[in-house]
Amino acid sequence: MLGWLSNMMFVFPLLNRSRQAGFTLLEVLVTISIIGIMASLLLPAVAKSKTKTKRIQCLGNLTQISKALYVYGNDHEGRLPWQILPSDQKVELGSCWDDFTLDPAAIFSLPPMKLELGTVKVLLSPLDPERAAYNESAEADWKKYSPINENLIPPNAISYLLAEGGDLGRPGTVLATTRNLSKCDLAEARWLGADEPVRYRDAMAGLMKGQGNVVLADSSAHFSSDADLGSSGQFTIQHHRSSGGQSVGSASTVMLGCCGGFEEIPITKVFNTTNGNHHVFIIDKSGSMRNDNRLNLAKAAMVDALYKITPRKKFYIYFFDSGSTSMPGESKRGFKWEVDSISSWVDDKDPGGTTNPLDALQDTFERIGPDTIWLLTDGRFNCRGGGNAVRDLIQNLNTNQKTRVNTVGFHRRPEGVDPILSEIAQDNNGTYYFSRSYKDGKPPQ
Repeated sequence: MLGWLSNMMFVFPLLNRSRQAGFTLLEVLVTISIIGIMASLLLPAVAKSKTKTKRIQCLGNLTQISKALYVYGNDHEGRLPWQILPSDQKVELGSCWDDFTLDPAAIFSLPPMKLELGTVKVLLSPLDPERAAYNESAEADWKKYSPINENLIPPNAISYLLAEGGDLGRPGTVLATTRNLSKCDLAEARWLGADEPVRYRDAMAGLMKGQGNVVLADSSAHFSSDADLGSSGQFTIQHHRSSGGQSVGSASTVMLGCCGGFEEIPITKVFNTTNGNHHVFIIDKSGSMRNDNRLNLAKAAMVDALYKITPRKKFYIYFFDSGSTSMPGESKRGFKWEVDSISSWVDDKDPGGTTNPLDALQDTFERIGPDTIWLLTDGRFNCRGGGNAVRDLIQNLNTNQKTRVNTVGFHRRPEGVDPILSEIAQDNNGTYYFSRSYKDGKPPQ
């Protein structure tokens, strides 16, 4: 402080002298230097203050989201939108309920949620300017959004993720976070920042490395750091060890609305069998696969790929819903007549049921023993333990990682598919492919 006073005492006489004889060049340069030093010291403090203000505003949004979820839960026997019973899902989410069950874009589009949120602006963090234009555009259509008519808030208008394991009966569970997580799992993630050496798609311009915001099921909102995440993070441990509520066992640490890293490719080109000599295809035929004609398109793409493999290579096929259906006999060679022999069996498969690939995976590793697996789904795994159970089973069976596991998400939006597909592919030397489906089964012209 004394230093500043002495500097100012030096400046003021100069100002007084200027009325009499003007400044010398040296005096002007000294004055400009002092002002520059003052500005360089003050501007970072001002910027830091603005960022903190925006983080506080972001916490306010998260608190409002938690209140909307709390009101919804009170009206549904303590169940959050992704926990309601299938009978209620069909009523609230419409004919495509099995597509939307765990999609935040659909959850926030529910009329009861919209009523409590009040405006789509609540879903935009002031720390996320990249999504401001999308959010502003969505505001004009706010009244039109509803899962019943398949009109959902655009995912790129939303700055927040929801926690699959969030539970109103478990106050310590994480309910929602900012979207800047490095992975779709709290137990493996860190906070991405705008100051990363590389630019990450899920980073937010207003947050630096190690910074994020979180709201818990008790509606308390918090500034968060990397110390809260990962397998030993404060919030992760508290979340994972919770008990009671609507969940069974440990709370899932998977985040909804996160899509992980993927390579987008048309379904007609996804099954590339160049690498590997023994391919197993594990194809979802749950009820949602009737949407956008997905099952028929996936079957056609798979059969087309089989006609292109050479006789040196072998293949086997499973379809799964609540259980699994395996191809008759043993693995077949890539002869045309071998593919012909299973074409009618493939054609007979119709969509229906839930999404549980566990039996197919178990049999694949224990009986077939391929070097390459293709696991395709259009939604989230709803076997007991969800996507984590699928990932854990593959890790336990593929201990030496001799089998490459490629995963395929087939949906209109990457956010609509289980983000665990990305982790499964990474764990097992595979690639996560995303294939986009369209309402009429074909891309717009």
